[in-house]
Amino acid sequence: MGLEIKFLGPWEATVNGEPVKVAGARRVGVLTRLALSVGQPVPVEELLTQVWGQSRATTAGKQLHIVVSKLRGVLSPHQGDDIIATVSGGYQLNLACERIDAHLFTLLAHQARAARAQGEIARADALFQRALALWRGNALAGITASWAQIESARLEEEHLTALEDHVDLRLAAGDHHAVVPALTAHAEAHPLRERPRAQLMLALYRASRSSEALAVYQETRRVMVDELGIEPGAALRRLQQAVLRRDPALDLTSPVQRTTLTKPVVPAELPADTRTFTARATEIAWLHKTLTDTVRESPAVVAIHGPGGIGKSALAVHAAHAIADHFTDGVLYVDLRAATAGFQPLSPVEALSRLLRSLGLDGTAIPPTLAEAVARYRSLTSTRNLLVILDDAFDASQVRPLIPAGPACGVIITSREIVASLDMPRRLHLTGLDHADATALFARLVDPGRVCAEPEAARQIVRQCNGLPLALRISAARLAARPDRALSHLADQLANPGRRLDALEHADLSMRDSIAVSLQHLPKEPAGHDAAHAFFLLGLLETPTHTVAAASALTDWPEHRAEAALNQLLAARLVESAGPGRYRMHDLIRLYAREQAARHVPEPVRITATRRAFHHYLVAAKNAHVLIDPGTDSLIVRYPHDQRGAGSPPRTRRTVGPRTNVTTSSPSAGRQPSTLAPRPPHNVAPQPQIGASGVRAGS
Repeated sequence: MGLEIKFLGPWEATVNGEPVKVAGARRVGVLTRLALSVGQPVPVEELLTQVWGQSRATTAGKQLHIVVSKLRGVLSPHQGDDIIATVSGGYQLNLACERIDAHLFTLLAHQARAARAQGEIARADALFQRALALWRGNALAGITASWAQIESARLEEEHLTALEDHVDLRLAAGDHHAVVPALTAHAEAHPLRERPRAQLMLALYRASRSSEALAVYQETRRVMVDELGIEPGAALRRLQQAVLRRDPALDLTSPVQRTTLTKPVVPAELPADTRTFTARATEIAWLHKTLTDTVRESPAVVAIHGPGGIGKSALAVHAAHAIADHFTDGVLYVDLRAATAGFQPLSPVEALSRLLRSLGLDGTAIPPTLAEAVARYRSLTSTRNLLVILDDAFDASQVRPLIPAGPACGVIITSREIVASLDMPRRLHLTGLDHADATALFARLVDPGRVCAEPEAARQIVRQCNGLPLALRISAARLAARPDRALSHLADQLANPGRRLDALEHADLSMRDSIAVSLQHLPKEPAGHDAAHAFFLLGLLETPTHTVAAASALTDWPEHRAEAALNQLLAARLVESAGPGRYRMHDLIRLYAREQAARHVPEPVRITATRRAFHHYLVAAKNAHVLIDPGTDSLIVRYPHDQRGAGSPPRTRRTVGPRTNVTTSSPSAGRQPSTLAPRPPHNVAPQPQIGASGVRAGS
């Protein structure tokens, strides 16, 4: 629930339902004035005039500063340091409108009227009931300043109007018997308001109490003549004549069952939460704040992106369970299937059809074209307070039509791709778990007794999974399926690069399938072909990072072509950024790439590519050595620059210094013997050798 400020009745502030003490009339006055304009600056001069009034002293400005400081001290522990921001010329309260009862009332009443206009009678009734239930007495009770009295009168008028709009709704739904008692009390409390008197007359007439309806008119006329010296208005006079002649227009046009007011469609489609969800506390707090605490005029949209198996969907569902109560019109969930092996991603029309059915439309009412379906979806969501989970999205074009229109809605998108062309979302890049969190997750997934019995094997399993929650879950599932086997058996399988991906398959879970989907979704020719070919060849190297120059040498392409292929792989999350101009491939993805290279790239091509990489790194080592010791006569400085794939001279090559990849080039491709393997000088890493398994670090 968080911090809430309430003044539709006695003033109070609460955190998770518990009262927060705000002492002093001026502190209450300043906070209330800021709350009335939440999300907007309130000038210092206006605060001083309204809250200090005629008692304003020369030190009032300093007093205001102290009051704001005290309020921050009270509220910040519950909401954050920016709860009251200092802005140009004034102060601004940063809190979601829904956390202030007056603004929530206005929002709900607006949504109720919009729902009624769209024919959603049950939903409109529920929204009106929620709005009216927020009132606990007179608005701003206990604050006697003139500005507060003006605001109180405005809010009270909104209250009465909403109450009477709700009565109209109930009368149209055939609920005339039930409204008579409350409407009688309302009309007596406000004898000069003609609208509730007219509503009471209509309710009594429809309840077969015509004489009482006419008595209400006579009493209204008497009060108005005595108090104001005027006759009732034209609408009330016409209603009296209609009652006298029993005008059929006063009857309901068709019988309406009262049950229609009690069954609004409130979807609850969240998948079950993950019982063993571990870590991600910072990310969960960010999602909670972004989706529930922001002051906004458009839906709150967040996009979680990261490679396959990193835990995007689990995080989205876990966070959604924690905030679902904030979205009173329900939670929608759609699996867009971008990375589901064996399936094509849902089209926007298919996804919209599912969402519209969840919102209560039957099959025949769903528009056949994308444009019409989008328009209908936006109309249905324009006044709702929904949370929409768009899980496993392919790209921005798939997601864009599925964003709801209502500013009170929240959206969580998960995608391997960074949906950068959407202009609304705030983005969260999800990375692998650190060793401590990965160990904690594994310990929750596996029988604790087995972990305690073989702690070193458990550590090895966690290390080989390299921070990927999916790999950890597959490992745990394999262990659960074979309780008779020691953890060390699985640890030995994972320690063998040739068996690691085999060991990370169980039932419908597979690291291979997870990686393969990203490869399959690469663009079509020619960009996709280049990216796939570069992916296969990069799997032959075990360098910790790859530069554009190294990829150019490996593929024998110009640097601009190699860079385009690397960026395609980055978009598909088959490589990750490791800094400007540098890319990193996860160990498990590298193993998959190496497998695919053996399957799709002829051996001579693999041998030639690894030799070009070898030459590239030898030249890099030579350039580094010459820069470190220009006068050296070491064997490596005699290595020629003009070898095929060796690259540029030192002045244009960015491979010198601690970021060079010379330290660990290695992998699995060719079978040619080494042609040059000099012993490196001091401070230069071992040079690559070409041996039976390809390019690997010398010793």
